[in-house]
Amino acid sequence: MKNIYENRSRPDEAWQTVVIGEVNASPVFMREMRETEAQFHSHAGSDEMFIVLEGEVYMETRESSIHLARGDTFTVKAGTEHRTRAPSYARLLVIGGKDA
Repeated sequence: MKNIYENRSRPDEAWQTVVIGEVNASPVFMREMRETEAQFHSHAGSDEMFIVLEGEVYMETRESSIHLARGDTFTVKAGTEHRTRAPSYARLLVIGGKDA
């Protein structure tokens, strides 16, 4: 058993990702972001699901931008270029995104 909030404080860094497990060979991450954005990228062999636990983020593809707030989920299909942008603090649970 793991508690995803235990020993987690808001990071001083703009981006912090911790692997907390694996489900069906897909990684599960706890990610904290502060006023930052990821680079556009894609995962050829795996979908990637984002669950917003705290704060808000924008999930951006080359075609659109979707606002996600606490409790919202969004799945990026394999091969789709995307990035996550956090205008302030956000905590996410991320499942998948494993490249073959």
